[in-house]
Amino acid sequence: MGKGIRHIIILTLVLILFTGCSAIGERDRDYDNNGDNSSLAQEKVLSIDPDPRPEEHTITIYFKHRYSDYLVPEVRTAVRDKQSWEQLVVEEILKGPSQHDRVAIMPPGVRVLDVTRKDDTVFVNLSQEFNENINLSSIPGKEDIPEETRDEAEAEMKLLGIYSIVNSLTELEGVDQVRFLIENRAISYTDLGEELASLFLPELEALEDMQSIKPMMVALSRDRSYILTPSKSVETVFESLLGEPNWDTVYSLLSKETASQTQLSSKEDLASLWSALVSGIELDDNFVLDEEIKPDGRAFVTVSYTVNFTSGKKENMHRDTIVVVNEDNIWKVKLPGFVSDFR
Repeated sequence: MGKGIRHIIILTLVLILFTGCSAIGERDRDYDNNGDNSSLAQEKVLSIDPDPRPEEHTITIYFKHRYSDYLVPEVRTAVRDKQSWEQLVVEEILKGPSQHDRVAIMPPGVRVLDVTRKDDTVFVNLSQEFNENINLSSIPGKEDIPEETRDEAEAEMKLLGIYSIVNSLTELEGVDQVRFLIENRAISYTDLGEELASLFLPELEALEDMQSIKPMMVALSRDRSYILTPSKSVETVFESLLGEPNWDTVYSLLSKETASQTQLSSKEDLASLWSALVSGIELDDNFVLDEEIKPDGRAFVTVSYTVNFTSGKKENMHRDTIVVVNEDNIWKVKLPGFVSDFR
């Protein structure tokens, strides 16, 4: 065999050897890659949680203000587990308030059966206890209501409790209406009792007028008239100063700082100062003239009233501007200068 032929044979063997090694290497790499992909796929499958994990969310819910018949907000962080956000809101309301000067207004023992949502309407299904009366003895200022006005007061508080749910749920995006059910059954106005039904339907003079038609309770929309606004805070403070002042109500809605930028006196000192300085006030028929809410947490309420001083002087406070500030999510009135300046 010639030298040239031997060289060709050797070269051919070398090429075959390297080609085989390359193929084996490719197979090894393919195997490794497939193995990695399989592990990743397995890892992804194993990481799927069949149960949703708890989520934290900031919600705004409404409770009765301790000394006024309005709702005030409480902002809290709640943890949602498997329930909807709508159900979580109702459950948090039934837990009661955690901040100062707020009171729960629900009949004792009420439970949430379920809360569902369809489009912009939330259906709140509560237990039978919701038909019971509000316990007035648990509400400051309502403990000693005369028997003849007790039914009316209970109905007013029940209405406020209903709107604490409505106004809380309509804080959620996309929620416009709320319908109530009791034990999976739609509520008629007759189910609410005469006093409460008349608050919803004042045109019907007596419960007997509804017995024949038994109208069903409609879906309720957000109603700001039940919420304590700057002008309502001012109105409540001044109305509570008429005659013999109700200092519990007045003091609960006064800012820590007066209009003269001094610290608010104690309730006892303020009552003493008032009796020494003022013999009474008179509110104009159009008491609140204007309300302007600023983005910095302040508001200006324009009012007209008359102050009768113990000295015999009488001063007409026409278009007086009252400063109101947001403290702990409650609108608080800065004590007017005609009082704070005389400390």
